[in-house]
Amino acid sequence: MSPKKHTILFVDDEPMFTEPLRLVLEAKGFNCVSLTDMSAAVDFLDSNEVSVLVSDIMMPSGEAFPGIDSSETGFHFVSLVREEFPDVRVICLSVIGDQTKIEKLKRQGALYLRKGETPLETAAKLIETKATGVINF
Repeated sequence: MSPKKHTILFVDDEPMFTEPLRLVLEAKGFNCVSLTDMSAAVDFLDSNEVSVLVSDIMMPSGEAFPGIDSSETGFHFVSLVREEFPDVRVICLSVIGDQTKIEKLKRQGALYLRKGETPLETAAKLIETKATGVINF
């Protein structure tokens, strides 16, 4: 019996930030999907089993969520995922620095990594650990 292939969903309107992570994780055998807005991501989550969601905060909400400002999309997205997909582990990868907002994400069970400050290897290991439940540091 082969091990379960974990799917990692990256949602970022600037995929150049997540592309290196995706390549590292695909080389380790993970199935990685990259999308650029909340609407496309919710559609994907509705029809696919996802182990880990790695989401930006500031990104377009997409056509299904027209009233959400792009500076707040990720916060709405994390809340929706927590309600509708409670088994999906969530990692936010963003540049926001507002500690009050970061604490709110953490209270919802999201791990927060800051773009440009978290080394690629560290981020990849944290995502892998969230996906598999196995700590490999």
